[in-house]
Amino acid sequence: MSEKTIEETVKEKEFFDDVNRDYYREFQQSEGIPIYTGYHFSDLKAVEVKPWARMGGLGAYINLYGEEVSGDNYISEIPPGQTLKTQRHMFEELVYVVSGRGATTFWAREGGPKWTFEWKEQSLFALPANIGYQHFNGDETKPARLFSKTTLPAVFQYFKDKKFIFENDYVVEGIEKDFYSSEARIYKGDAKHDYKIAWVANFVPDVKAFDQMTSYIWRGGGGRSVDFYQSGLVRIHAHMSEFPVGTYKKAHAHPPGRSIILISGKGYSLLWQPGKEKDIKKADWKPGSLFGVGLTNLQGEVWYHQHFNSGAEPARYLVLHVNSQTLGDKHVQIEYVDEDPEIKKLFAREVAKSGVKSKMPPECYTDPKFKWKEK
Repeated sequence: MSEKTIEETVKEKEFFDDVNRDYYREFQQSEGIPIYTGYHFSDLKAVEVKPWARMGGLGAYINLYGEEVSGDNYISEIPPGQTLKTQRHMFEELVYVVSGRGATTFWAREGGPKWTFEWKEQSLFALPANIGYQHFNGDETKPARLFSKTTLPAVFQYFKDKKFIFENDYVVEGIEKDFYSSEARIYKGDAKHDYKIAWVANFVPDVKAFDQMTSYIWRGGGGRSVDFYQSGLVRIHAHMSEFPVGTYKKAHAHPPGRSIILISGKGYSLLWQPGKEKDIKKADWKPGSLFGVGLTNLQGEVWYHQHFNSGAEPARYLVLHVNSQTLGDKHVQIEYVDEDPEIKKLFAREVAKSGVKSKMPPECYTDPKFKWKEK
């Protein structure tokens, strides 16, 4: 085989440089707002934001370890009584209202009819790809803060073109006046997951007040859960779980791409890499805390995580997830009988600090077939 010419070598290098280039990170860095990276943020209301030219208002990006190109997170803040700039983009977005109240006007095509729905703290709503929309703050005295999870990283790596993503005139079908109705279609899950229901709606007015969760004993802890799906989204959805005082869930692992937001309760979660249990990380949480579940930059590796309610009220958390295209949604779980005994000891110490007693049934640690009673 003949030696490569200088021209061939340069072209080959340019090709591999392009393949390995992180177009999304370049875009993110060009936005001019803070970029925070970590696995745990104690209070979304306290994250510092700065003026954001593209969106209007203020903002910040939050990169959770392990997500890579699966999804991203950002905070946008609307000053009192103000409005953000009109947006339209070729990626999906799921929005949780951290604080404040306001409204969003939306439309399918330029020049067509526009409609508006109102939201408040702890509302959840979907923004389908290429829907036109604009956010308003309905309070003249307080800012409104939104937390968003999107599929932008993967879209940017696919198309590499900012104009295609943000200036595309493709019209989304099915966007009508009642698109953000709070009425939902309800489906039952499979027997393996205790018939957890799927709540299909593009708008949930208040996730803290939501009272339609069903028993989810498969994960332990005597908890309840619900899956939130949105008709306007394909690769992104959510679920919410709640578990009682003095209990904790089974350790489990699945692909990254989850952003976990605490709605109520106080406690902590443990996160560790398989085979490195001695390097376990502890994330203390309270209402408004955020953390992720994938702490490695290697695709194919997943971390275990386990949630503990050591506070004095039921713990409720909302999880926004982007489906992994490479890893699917495979879950693995550690039963109580197989867990490290130190986990139980730590929990006893933590609940004692709060003046709470453990309500974990002793038989769950000895009987492999133990099942929580449905409530």
